[in-house]
Amino acid sequence: MMTWEKGKKASLMILFLWMCFFFPIAGQAEEEAQNPAGFTVESVIPDNQVDNTKTYYYLKLNPEQKQTIQVKVISTQEEPVTVMMNVHDAVSSSVGAIDYANANPKLDKSLTNPITKLVKIKDNQKKVTVQNFEEKIVEYEISAPKEAFPGVKLGSLRFVRQSEKKEQNKNGLSPEYARVIALMLTEDESTFNKGAELHLIEKVRLDLSDGRKVIAATIQNDQPKVAQELTIKGNVVKKGEKKVIAKREMKNFSVAPNSNFDFEILLGLDRFSAGTYIFTGEAKGAEKTWKWKKEFTVGNKQANKVNEETVYRIHVPKWVLWAGIGLTVSLIGLIAYLVYRQRQWHERKG
Repeated sequence: MMTWEKGKKASLMILFLWMCFFFPIAGQAEEEAQNPAGFTVESVIPDNQVDNTKTYYYLKLNPEQKQTIQVKVISTQEEPVTVMMNVHDAVSSSVGAIDYANANPKLDKSLTNPITKLVKIKDNQKKVTVQNFEEKIVEYEISAPKEAFPGVKLGSLRFVRQSEKKEQNKNGLSPEYARVIALMLTEDESTFNKGAELHLIEKVRLDLSDGRKVIAATIQNDQPKVAQELTIKGNVVKKGEKKVIAKREMKNFSVAPNSNFDFEILLGLDRFSAGTYIFTGEAKGAEKTWKWKKEFTVGNKQANKVNEETVYRIHVPKWVLWAGIGLTVSLIGLIAYLVYRQRQWHERKG
């Protein structure tokens, strides 16, 4: 029989061997997985960089100024890699992070002269191929508008590895490997993350988001300033009642300049009923708090549409109904039989 001491030594030996064999393999796998894209990018920071501690571009411009900036595209493998290049406008998202990768964003009406109008890839270059650990320079031409603009313009330079057929899975989909460098332009050099103003715009509504039922409230930042580290919360009650039927709170929320987003309150699996409701919301930053209250009505048509189209719902198969009826009938029959037997027993006893 193995003693406690022997068992302890055996356990330690197994643990030691496990660490010796497992961790080197994991370390190698982690090292190989660090850059599966096969390339990386590096910003070449110019003299008019506002903050030299940043690796993204934060440039001070003058009206009508023209400037060319450079990005290094660097191969991290021997095999050739083709990289597609694009310029994107930064917008806000419902998850609380600024979206630098939306290829076709819906821009807010308060935004004039977005990044995509001011920045172009030189010679309309669409892609670049690097191989065997080489690096190539890609140039971007910036043209500041004639009229001075306040605050900041925010966007990104995005680089995506061109997929190959061998990388496609059986569904024809390929993994996307991308690198993004943020680009922020200013003329007045005012603090970029102070001065945002949030407003509740449009009507609060019942909607679908990624197949889930939500109450969506559209919030707008109409200023050329970034809002950071916000806490946003909201709840919904039925008009005339006090019970909160849905609520949500999100922290570390960021909002892009001159943009809007949907603050979404997730609903449960139960069917949502038509009626009049009240949305109460609040966004709190380091310097200011915004509060909103809005009454909205959900009609029968919209409620039925969303309830039927959501992919997250309680679906009861037809056989469950019939099984329930059968069980109920059986239970009633069993009770009747037991009552009958009990009466017979009493009659015989008497």
